[in-house]
Amino acid sequence: MRLSPESSAAGTDSRCYRAVVFDWDGTLMDSTHHIVGALVAACRDLGLREPTAQEAGWVIGLSLQAALYRLVPDLSAGNVDAFIDRYKAHFQQLQHEMVLFGGQAELLRDLHGRGIVLGVATGKSRRGLDAAITRLDLQTVFDATRCADDARGKPDPDMLDQLLAEWGLAPDDVLMVGDTSHDVQMAHAARVDSLAVAYGAHSLAELESARPSALVRTVPAMQGWVRAHV
Repeated sequence: MRLSPESSAAGTDSRCYRAVVFDWDGTLMDSTHHIVGALVAACRDLGLREPTAQEAGWVIGLSLQAALYRLVPDLSAGNVDAFIDRYKAHFQQLQHEMVLFGGQAELLRDLHGRGIVLGVATGKSRRGLDAAITRLDLQTVFDATRCADDARGKPDPDMLDQLLAEWGLAPDDVLMVGDTSHDVQMAHAARVDSLAVAYGAHSLAELESARPSALVRTVPAMQGWVRAHV
């Protein structure tokens, strides 16, 4: 049974999940505008066409290399490493400004305390995710995480498939929460229900077209929806 898409925090479905997998940037972390800024700045540094905010936002959630080729499909091989270096330099300068959306740390600790299995599936690097989790003192909250370094990138289901196998859970036991169509498509491919959140990188229309199991528009709505379904 699948949930029907909705735009409120309270659902009518009685499904209770045993595990919740969160995307990181734009879902838990308020970082979308920082990532967009770093991507645009890296293009500017190399004299490349600067993407619009919408174009840069669309690639969030993909691995950095996949995002790069989507933004600059004709980039020469010699400029790939230079682009990645410039992006990382700009991103690291902004890291201290990035915080979790309000109430997210409390949500994670509440779910963890209730015995819900928690995971992360993200296009971030392993180094970047581990550093963020440590800085936010969330090391004990997540049962497992998967990054672009560990598995094939979204929308391939590899990250979710690996987490389910590690936890010994069936797809029906797990909810994927994310702010992009890449997250929803990954969930579809893994036969996992998805909760799309419309406060991150992708627009409401983009999320609706991906056919998530459910959809909410705000951070408090997401937190309420998840609490009601575990």
